[in-house]
Amino acid sequence: MKRIVELHLARLRKTQHDPREQQKLRAHLISALYPEPAAPLRRARQERIPLEAPDWYFEAELKRSGLWEMMERCYPTAQSQSQ
Repeated sequence: MKRIVELHLARLRKTQHDPREQQKLRAHLISALYPEPAAPLRRARQERIPLEAPDWYFEAELKRSGLWEMMERCYPTAQSQSQ
């Protein structure tokens, strides 16, 4: 184990003096830590909830998006706290 650590430290010391080697090591480390995503990102369609919308519409949109459960966990209602 001690030999492995010494080898890694020697490699790091060597790369401190060579910027190209340092950049190559950094790129290898980043590619190992943050692999390329499997699926490309796509734009989500967002529409504003109209101001004149009733409360049930707002609650239905929150439940559809999954935010309703998150809000209940963060801000429990008096009814859920009494259970």
